Amino acid sequence: MFDRLRSLLSGDAASGRAAPSEQLSTALLLLELARADFEIAAVERARVGAMLAQRYGLPPAAAEALMQQAEAEVGTAVSLYDYLKTLNAELDAPGKRRLMEMLWEVAYADGRLDKYEEQLLRKLADLLYVAEKDYIGAKLSVLEQGAPPHG
Repeated sequence: MFDRLRSLLSGDAASGRAAPSEQLSTALLLLELARADFEIAAVERARVGAMLAQRYGLPPAAAEALMQQAEAEVGTAVSLYDYLKTLNAELDAPGKRRLMEMLWEVAYADGRLDKYEEQLLRKLADLLYVAEKDYIGAKLSVLEQGAPPHG
């Protein structure tokens, strides 16, 4: 009993669960951004699946399963803390920059940048300790690839 209480207080095992994987944490953030405007467009969901498959070398069925797991998690998650903690521990600065590029790709996938998506992007960049130059650089990189320039 004391061990469980100690682990809960230390934050090591929030609600008795193991820390989420980098893959699940990435999928969850991408889907959370896609729904920031209160609607996940089919093109956004498809883009998330394609990016997960490419980044982690997953077949389409495994990427879909990962997205379904992330959707289930986001429905029960109290906060994004555990997922951000995992990503901060697992990703170096270039990895975080690539994650920001992925997030920007999701934001622009439906052809427009919603103000809620932009606010969440800024907040995630801060929580992931992404340097301002990398935040802007990631956006510009996505725009250079053909995303629309504004919402």
